[in-house]
Amino acid sequence: MADQTPPAFAFDGTWPFTGTPEINGHPAASVTAFSVKADEGGIPVVTVTLVGPGALRLLLGSARVQVADETAEALRSLGWTPPAER
Repeated sequence: MADQTPPAFAFDGTWPFTGTPEINGHPAASVTAFSVKADEGGIPVVTVTLVGPGALRLLLGSARVQVADETAEALRSLGWTPPAER
């Protein structure tokens, strides 16, 4: 059997929001919301929220920001380049 390319976005869950969305086959555990817009005859656009609005605000002179491995892997599959480690 030939390798199958995973869908760009997949979600199998119920309401209220349960389950873990996948981006290019990678679980994105940090997704707190998503929306899908599909114009007639157009390509669907999925918008994901990784942290809910107002969920976190820090003002620090310096800090190390960490992203869950699953989320970083999903973001890298979309072309994201993480900042260099210090």
